[in-house]
Amino acid sequence: MFLVHLWNYIRGYVIIIVTGRSLERFINICSKRQILLWDIVRKDAESASMKASIRGFKLMRPAAKKSGCRVHIKKKCGLPFCLYRFKKKKGFKVGLLLFASLLILSTSIIWDIEIICGKPELIPQVLNVLEVESIGRGSFKRGLDPKNIASRIALEVEGLAWVGVEIKGVKLSVTVKDSIEPPVLIKNNESFNIVAERDGLITNMEVYAGNALVKEGDTVRKGQVLVSGKLQSKNPDFGTRDVHALGKVIAKTWYESSLPVSMVYTQRLKTQKSHDTVYLRFLDRKLKIGGEPPFEIYETQTVDKFLSPFGIKLPIGLTVETSFEIMERQVDLTMDEAISVALETAKKDLEARMPEDCVVIDEIVKQVTSESGTVYIQIVVECEEDIAGLVPVLE
Repeated sequence: MFLVHLWNYIRGYVIIIVTGRSLERFINICSKRQILLWDIVRKDAESASMKASIRGFKLMRPAAKKSGCRVHIKKKCGLPFCLYRFKKKKGFKVGLLLFASLLILSTSIIWDIEIICGKPELIPQVLNVLEVESIGRGSFKRGLDPKNIASRIALEVEGLAWVGVEIKGVKLSVTVKDSIEPPVLIKNNESFNIVAERDGLITNMEVYAGNALVKEGDTVRKGQVLVSGKLQSKNPDFGTRDVHALGKVIAKTWYESSLPVSMVYTQRLKTQKSHDTVYLRFLDRKLKIGGEPPFEIYETQTVDKFLSPFGIKLPIGLTVETSFEIMERQVDLTMDEAISVALETAKKDLEARMPEDCVVIDEIVKQVTSESGTVYIQIVVECEEDIAGLVPVLE
């Protein structure tokens, strides 16, 4: 029913009053001539109101004359009559044309880019490929070929098994499936030794190929050959054979960090002063409004504000960068506070130097005073890790 009313409104209709003694005959003649009348309401014995289309009203003059009835318009309704009122208003025409142009333009460009990927670290690489290809928010959809874009991403980004690109309305959707890393292929015609990547005490050793030169419980130095790629035959006449040494060597290793204890600490404090830098954003473009922060040292906090009519987030809005002034001052510490700061710094230094597969077994913290009277914090961490490394066998 709603669609019927909408259709009648779009094509336009009139509400008419028909008066005369032969109302029924008027309606019958209109029906035979396929003139549609609806919402017929009888007012009294000689009048009734009804609705008719614009075309039907133009064709009902013979029916009114033949039935002896009079017809006059009570009200004109629908879109054609609304547009006719603005026919002589140039401003309305220009506005309507501008609105239509903006509507067509807004549906012809990409407003959002969605990347569906199992590994977040691959998303920046995909975005970089799109940027190189000059594809982003604001690109025209007509010049984009999803198959070509998918091929470029698959070629430029390593470790992808499948790439799918689809344009859904004003959104460019990129679906990426990462591949499983293939196992390392070992060439039998290449010979390698297993050497120690760092000093350690061997706790477990598994040799799959090669000649073991050390055993569990031995202390080894960095660069020392642990498993040789040269196999000695029991029969001296047969000589030696070069192989690709394979194995796993687990050893206890030690990492040390030593830092002096400083009784003075540089403290960074926020003052009450701040500066806002505003950027006007449209799609992926930013227009800076305002100058640089007038502070030498500052911290920046960024807030994005986008237009969201009817809950739909549009890539149009503002980015506000609030810079807070930072003041540095020297603070005198107690001995306990200075030791705590030095200990925290030393631990961060160790974490940066230790490999990811390293398992910490024990940690020893010492406080050492040098001959000059300087106090040091010393941390020694005992770990277990695989120290096996490969180097080619020298002829």
